[in-house]
Amino acid sequence: MRATQVPSNQSCAPGNLVAEVTKVLAAADRARLSYVAKQLNRLRASDAQPRAIKSQRQRDRRPGWVIDAVVRVLADEDRPMRSMHVRAAVESLLGRSVSKDSVDSCLSTGARGKEPRFERVSYGCYRLIRST
Repeated sequence: MRATQVPSNQSCAPGNLVAEVTKVLAAADRARLSYVAKQLNRLRASDAQPRAIKSQRQRDRRPGWVIDAVVRVLADEDRPMRSMHVRAAVESLLGRSVSKDSVDSCLSTGARGKEPRFERVSYGCYRLIRST
């Protein structure tokens, strides 16, 4: 947004200043809206197909989907794994990206409590606890 100077012959009374600021903001909004309208008209005139929406929220997620995948990966490997390798294996298993924080949280919280699912072998390295 560009700053404008108030001409020196006008008084800087609060009412005038507010009016000037309102004019500047309205002009800036008109310029932005004009640009958006031009882009919209250009897109409407073209034969381009609309882009498909690929929202992460459209995924078929259910409660516990990350922990189920982590347990499956660690069960298949049957050895301690670093959290970054667990994440890569989970992404490979599910065929979609998974948040690093989701996997790290799953491993960290799963290694605590009265009946932990995972054992923390070293920093960032976990293995599945086999139930007997």
